[in-house]
Amino acid sequence: MRVCFPVLTDQGLQSTIYGHFASAPLFLEVDTDTGETSVIANCDKHHPDAGCNPFRALTGRQLDGVIVGGVGDNLLELLNMMGFRVYEAQTASVEENVELFGKQELPELQKQNSVEAGRCAGIDGGHACSHSHDDAEGCDHPH
Repeated sequence: MRVCFPVLTDQGLQSTIYGHFASAPLFLEVDTDTGETSVIANCDKHHPDAGCNPFRALTGRQLDGVIVGGVGDNLLELLNMMGFRVYEAQTASVEENVELFGKQELPELQKQNSVEAGRCAGIDGGHACSHSHDDAEGCDHPH
């Protein structure tokens, strides 16, 4: 089976899951049968200077699952419309989540139908989460 993870850097199965699906610099594709990995730049390969574009990056991929730390309802719905089942990571480790996926122990995400579901911003506009947003806006990472 083939699954995909948002990551900051390519360290193969030793990679750490990136907290923001849409602005992850890379997606790590893993063949769960062989352990082989490959990376997909999170951009439109025809317009790489346009910034992050997970839908262009993943269009046409044959994936049995996308495993994320969290994702908002709108992105979840679009991923489902692309034919991808989306699962919630249980740790930050790609390798551990591959094992859990193989045992069918990752929960599949469902829409929360909430304005705040999967969002990082608090009510006052500040961040309610514990991770950095330094790279989230401009997608300044190299592709």
